[in-house]
Amino acid sequence: PFFLAVEEPKYFWNFPNGGVQFEDPFPFLGIGSDTENVENNGQLSYFGDPVFLGSGGSGAVFSFSPKSASGGSDSDMNGKVAIKVSWKRSRSTVENECQILRTLEKSGVPHVEKCIGPPNEYRFEDGRVIIALSPVVESPRGITTSIQDVDSGNAQQIAVKCVVETMVGMLRANIITVDVQPLIEMNTGKVLFIDFTEARNIFEGSDGSADAAGIVGFCSEMMALIPESLRDFTISYLKERVESVEME
Repeated sequence: PFFLAVEEPKYFWNFPNGGVQFEDPFPFLGIGSDTENVENNGQLSYFGDPVFLGSGGSGAVFSFSPKSASGGSDSDMNGKVAIKVSWKRSRSTVENECQILRTLEKSGVPHVEKCIGPPNEYRFEDGRVIIALSPVVESPRGITTSIQDVDSGNAQQIAVKCVVETMVGMLRANIITVDVQPLIEMNTGKVLFIDFTEARNIFEGSDGSADAAGIVGFCSEMMALIPESLRDFTISYLKERVESVEME
């Protein structure tokens, strides 16, 4: 087995569903690996300088900067990662989220965050797991969840294209979700969809039939992200994407 020495934690947060603590540097095992067997995948990555991003029903999320094992900056890794720490009751939900994100990545679904390593055990309390997510969205003009806040013109059209491409890609991968959560760069319109704790396979029902109501609900939520002023552009681009898929 692969054992890690647990250092004294340096950072602490308290939440109603449980506390979160990290040592510095903070190790994560198996980033960049496709295997779910963490013990046989001994590649350690180290992170530090955690920043709290938010918490919800499944866990708490923090951004981290790459570091070396000694705590210095790591020039071999590009960009920050997000670490989600599950609550005890949501362990399986977070593990499933990582699996869903890996399915979407393998299916080539664009504009969706990636789970970049297998779930690790949370080292300060039994029964909880952590997952590593990428990228962490940062923008000089800020981040929004509404296309209406994006700079008018080309940037808004880029945002619409991202929404349509993700919707079509997820349906092709047989994955739907509820409570879609986009992060949109206000100056560019680039979109990243996050938080797939409610995502599921369209055919997960006991009889193996497609969840028609779930599909309609998912598509309705995605289309509701788009302002009325951009509906004509959206319909035109959606038709283009569907025709492209049919030709593949």
